Amino acid sequence: MLLQLPTKPLGSQIEADLSRSLVLGLRWEYAGALRKAPEVIRGRVATRPNILLSDIGKLGIADPETWTIQLKSTFAATHRFDAVRDVFLHEVAHLWASAHPEGKHETSHGPVFRAMCERLGADPHATNKKSPFFAADSRNLDGSADPQDQLRAKVHKLLALANSPYPEEARSAASKASELITRYNLTLIEEDRERTFISRFMCDPAKRHSRYLSVISTILQRFFFVEVVWIPAWVVSQRCTGNVPEMSGQPHDIELAAYVFDFIRSTIRAQWDQARKRHGFSGREFLQFALGVANGFFTKLENDRRALSERIRAERNFAEAAGHSKRNYVCTNLVNVADPKLSEYVSRRYGKLRSIGRPIRARKSSYYAGKKVGETMVLHRGIDATPTASGLMLPE
Repeated sequence: MLLQLPTKPLGSQIEADLSRSLVLGLRWEYAGALRKAPEVIRGRVATRPNILLSDIGKLGIADPETWTIQLKSTFAATHRFDAVRDVFLHEVAHLWASAHPEGKHETSHGPVFRAMCERLGADPHATNKKSPFFAADSRNLDGSADPQDQLRAKVHKLLALANSPYPEEARSAASKASELITRYNLTLIEEDRERTFISRFMCDPAKRHSRYLSVISTILQRFFFVEVVWIPAWVVSQRCTGNVPEMSGQPHDIELAAYVFDFIRSTIRAQWDQARKRHGFSGREFLQFALGVANGFFTKLENDRRALSERIRAERNFAEAAGHSKRNYVCTNLVNVADPKLSEYVSRRYGKLRSIGRPIRARKSSYYAGKKVGETMVLHRGIDATPTASGLMLPE
């Protein structure tokens, strides 16, 4: 019997399989979005749109006449599913706005379109190629007048200083970076300045996630001014549904949180190789070690936050005693600083949420070895210009 050889090269076959899975995932997203459709257009939008991956100039195009959404094929093949989903939902909002009685008489990005984006949890600017999540912005942060850019530049320099071979200097630089971020966000919240929020996956969707990722998501939420919600998501590589932690926050906070996530994971991998040689751990103990590192780093950051909150509270008490300030501060709990506007955004995006507990398992020696590593970790290195939150699916 002759073996039938595949007619397509293996690389092309893999790309074709991923494309089919991607379209299936977008159909699944649309089925979920239908629950959010206004009653006035529900009958019209119940028909699933045609979804095409095409060689087009824009990231996405919606055609109400043929009820078709086209996505740029190279973009869809190289970017992670949450980025592709954002563009898709943006185009869905265009289709829904075209079906709305009031949407037929307004511009393409008018009030009805923006209202549909709000319902879908879509970014009204998702197809803008200048968005920092789809095309890296290479402007000089030092020369920018934007306060957020100035903050990023200062944090970038401090984290670079945290590479110092002198432990005290490294710890001081990392602590100062954390203090800058905390004070800046504290000012935004208490002065109720205008803020814009977005949402991005923390990592790739999967059918199952390791427990240490839950601890990392808690770290990001507690200390880096994002909120993390575990949501259902399409696993493109396996053509099935799974889940993923999704971060919500201001763009510069999402960027930093994505960097911290990568930093923790890369540190775990590097330190695990050393721990295996030093202690003779088996490969099966990696997850215990990783959980220990994450919990140890959480403890370190919590101690740093408590020390900072005591300094800020002492400064405020001194200012009041000296008569320099008589204001009522919005944030009274300086250890667990919460942004009410971010909480409102999360509530609108996800609706009612519930907490899910994790079972506690017996701790092994590898866990405590990892915990010691986490308690001495120093956040360092520069922030990459391209955040992982919009990471690539396939190399270009």
